[in-house]
Amino acid sequence: MSDRRNPWLARLRPSGDGAVRLICLPHAGGGAATFREWADDLPPGVDLCAVRLPARESRLREPPYTRMTDLVPVLADGLDGAFDRPYALLGYCSGALIAYELAAHLIAAGRRPPELLAVCAFPAPALVEPTEVHRLPSDLLARHLRGLGIIPDAILADRDLFAMFEPGVRADYEVMETWRHGPRGPLPVPITVFGADADPSVTVEELRAWRADTAGRFTLRVYPGDHGFFTADRRDIARGVAADLAVLPEPAGPAGGAGYAGAVHR
Repeated sequence: MSDRRNPWLARLRPSGDGAVRLICLPHAGGGAATFREWADDLPPGVDLCAVRLPARESRLREPPYTRMTDLVPVLADGLDGAFDRPYALLGYCSGALIAYELAAHLIAAGRRPPELLAVCAFPAPALVEPTEVHRLPSDLLARHLRGLGIIPDAILADRDLFAMFEPGVRADYEVMETWRHGPRGPLPVPITVFGADADPSVTVEELRAWRADTAGRFTLRVYPGDHGFFTADRRDIARGVAADLAVLPEPAGPAGGAGYAGAVHR
């Protein structure tokens, strides 16, 4: 359900006395509904929330953000009330890049950092290559999204539905595609990466490269399959996140080096 006091946040399974809050950021064009089924997969005590960006779901009529530098500070302020307890950030696809930038912004601003950064199906920031999906004609954009399998066919096949969905997905791609990687040391936050061994959008080596972005614990979990692993292996991914939330982060490793917890292949 939406938090009427905060349009940025959907409370999918509120847990008032939860020990930790999991804040999820969806893929390009996605909304809070992306994570609705996770409510049945996480253990008690995890307060499950999802970010709802403008131009989708209950915020459909709001203009979207198209630049990371504009989005992240506003998002950080919008989520400020959610940082009142230990929390983790989880980002899927382009949401992984936003989660990474959000964590870095909060740390640089001296605000409470996440206990964990979990990313799914996205290359390490240093390996993100410029693309121009946000400039594609509507038919080619729909074809691109159909190939990834992250948008229901019912939306892609219906011209009117897609017209409502299109501004949000274009904006999300523009946020990602106009972002540029800059010099930044590893974050003092554990990172867990989830991916698939035959995902056409990211290789296992590009997933493994996230280890350079943490000065703490790093875990890589690789599943058989393609980009659809996020749905097919949802319960196992949720269990992996829960396992990481159940332990306190290890102390950061030496400056410039990342502690490595190992890779888990399914």
